Amino acid sequence: MEQISEEEKPPGLTPFFRARNLERTLGMSKLFLKFEGASITGTQKDRISYLHVRRAMELGYDTISVATCGNYGASISYFASAYGMKSVVATPSFYAGERNEEIYENGATLIQKNMKYEDLVEYMKDKSRDENWYDASPGSFNSTVDILGYESIAAEIVQNLGHSPSYVAAPVGNGTTLAGIYSGFKKLYRKGVITTIPRFIASSTSLGNPIVYSWKHGYKKIQVLEPSTIVETQVNEPLVSFRSMDGQKALNSIYDSKGVAIGVNDEDMKKFAKIINSQQSIEVLPASASSMSAAFRNLSGRTYSGEVVVILTGRGH
Repeated sequence: MEQISEEEKPPGLTPFFRARNLERTLGMSKLFLKFEGASITGTQKDRISYLHVRRAMELGYDTISVATCGNYGASISYFASAYGMKSVVATPSFYAGERNEEIYENGATLIQKNMKYEDLVEYMKDKSRDENWYDASPGSFNSTVDILGYESIAAEIVQNLGHSPSYVAAPVGNGTTLAGIYSGFKKLYRKGVITTIPRFIASSTSLGNPIVYSWKHGYKKIQVLEPSTIVETQVNEPLVSFRSMDGQKALNSIYDSKGVAIGVNDEDMKKFAKIINSQQSIEVLPASASSMSAAFRNLSGRTYSGEVVVILTGRGH
């Protein structure tokens, strides 16, 4: 793989534009899309993978590791290869995702365990400590990097608009992306760059996610779901979870911004992915399109002022 130039800027500056076709189709106004799927490996994960790899190098590690169901592993292995680091990617053994081949091609060592994703994250924490690997998994000692990485999305939105939007819709699985974006807006507010913080619309699967469940039931403390109650499908896999690693941070962000959390079923995710493709010529993962579905459900037919920014976290493959 071609090496990344030391002068290259970190991943970011993804497309941001007004979605006028969607506005007409959905009956919404001032609708903007932030398309993270235009990043190198196709998801917002590139923003944090780059930072983790650079930090791991600075700390003297020669190997970076991560537990994943696909997208994050593809991203970490790409940047590790580009910077000459070794990578170890762990996935649940039942996961036969198309990104496994990509992870292999990036030179990663692939570990497969008969574990649920959440348990695999804990396994990799211990394994990484024992092997002296840099652990980039969600919720690890190094996960403060994740919030910093996603703060840049807020900065780019403000740079494009010139001010803060009224609403930001983003998908939540572990909750890290939304928490990072909120943190970015909060920092800009404290610095006086913006005068308001947007309300957050969190979207996830209706088949099991602690952030949606906790908000829906009025809990201020994130709840851990009973694993047997969640239903994982090929569509909702990026979002479904019984324990969200950064769920408390995301839940706090929703409450602090006076936002909402909405569960979206698989059919709605696929429906809105098709609508986005037909109206804006963008292919997105159905799970990523959940943010558009949630924004529509929350705001359609309502009178609101200011802009609505929908974060589309991954492109369709």
